[in-house]
Amino acid sequence: MRYIPSLLFFAFICFIIVMADTNHKLGLMKIIEGVPLGDKVGHFMLFGFLAGLINVALKFRRLKIRTLDINMAGVIVLTFAVAEEFTQLAFATRTFELADMLSDVLGVWSLVFLSEWMWRRITKESR
Repeated sequence: MRYIPSLLFFAFICFIIVMADTNHKLGLMKIIEGVPLGDKVGHFMLFGFLAGLINVALKFRRLKIRTLDINMAGVIVLTFAVAEEFTQLAFATRTFELADMLSDVLGVWSLVFLSEWMWRRITKESR
């Protein structure tokens, strides 16, 4: 049950990607294109929000590799975001941009950090 919001939002992002890949731009996508840095803000918000939802769904699970302690939601979303950005190289209607990837990374990091901070604060107050 706790996975439903993140799965629905993931499906929404996939829908947006398919629309962009097939050059079927929705009204909102056209508006965002007209806003300076709108595309970057969109990347930040979409992938960041997805990371926050997955972080909650996974109960803030961590991945430990030797001395590294990495947030699992961040790994999942960044893997998807980077793969999606590279797939744009296969479409004439899309453009691969490192700035988009940077926006993805900043969004994921920000929302993972924010969701963990909020969780610690909520659990601390409930004790």
